[in-house]
Amino acid sequence: MDFREWIKKVGGIDLAARVLDEKARTVASWHCGDRAPSFQAALNIVKKTHGLVDYNGIYRSFAELRNNKKAKKLC
Repeated sequence: MDFREWIKKVGGIDLAARVLDEKARTVASWHCGDRAPSFQAALNIVKKTHGLVDYNGIYRSFAELRNNKKAKKLC
């Protein structure tokens, strides 16, 4: 599953941050494509989502956001 899709499914950035034990601002920066999760953070995402979100779902989503962000502001 795509990371951004999972955030929507779980109920938004604030709830996703609670599940991941991260700050909402950090999750928002990943969601908007401003920053990519570190390897350790990605490992935590995979673990806390019980594999529902995998590395492809994290980094493919980020790469697509970065490519689209050049054309328009997403968040």
